[in-house]
Amino acid sequence: MTELQDLLVAAIKTFVVESPLNRLKDIDGSPMWQEPLVAFADGDDPLFALYKTVVGPFHLSPREAMSIVRSDSVPHVSIVSWILPAAEETKRSNREMTEGPSLRWNHSRFQGEEFNDCVRRYVVGLLEEKGYLAIAPVISPQFRTVGLANGPASTWSERHIAYAAGLGTFSLSDGLITAKGIAHRCGSAVFNAPCEPTPRPYTSHTEYCLHTKDGSCGDCIDRCPAGAISLAGHDKLKCSAYMNAALASWVKRPGYIGAYVACGLCQTGVPCESAIP
Repeated sequence: MTELQDLLVAAIKTFVVESPLNRLKDIDGSPMWQEPLVAFADGDDPLFALYKTVVGPFHLSPREAMSIVRSDSVPHVSIVSWILPAAEETKRSNREMTEGPSLRWNHSRFQGEEFNDCVRRYVVGLLEEKGYLAIAPVISPQFRTVGLANGPASTWSERHIAYAAGLGTFSLSDGLITAKGIAHRCGSAVFNAPCEPTPRPYTSHTEYCLHTKDGSCGDCIDRCPAGAISLAGHDKLKCSAYMNAALASWVKRPGYIGAYVACGLCQTGVPCESAIP
């Protein structure tokens, strides 16, 4: 890796592990996320053109993202992508749930993503201090969610970015299975410096999923209280309907936060919870 890449890996890991913001402040003050995985992708990787079809024509390419901060073309565009693995106690607590998320999972979903935004801003700020142009597309004004016939999609999919960076492959439930499992949050930033792309140690976008590999698993199907996961995959509309309707009363339960409580049951109590199975 380049010197800049080494710096980014060390800085991101240190920030996540040491930041007082990475805490379940309203529960017990313990960390929400474990030490992150960090990897890199070339902004001109052909995969990003493919995402215009796989995700939608609205999905930004890295160069389109970079154009938000600089209108003229730059020689190099790279991406740093990270995975924030959920704390062991958070996974354990959610593993015990059958209808909706544990309190720890609920807080990690909302306060945890607020912290992920802090990581995004930190990485952009660090790159700018070093004299580079940088942007975290998810917290840019151009980021939006697009309603499609099969459910919502976004103009910058952190999971697809992580896949391009060699961090994991997709599951039957649409999650990304990484070396630290499927219970996590993803983040990324785009910058104008050359980097050595992290090799993708897989040839298929579903290679780490046991169901796709040999049909030996389908545990996420049984874990889903909405019936939104089947052998055909993940039904985003049924998933959203369950969280917004069946779990609507959960937002009034003591301690729960957010406009909806999230769920995440398919990410715990499964073989890919904490590792590549």
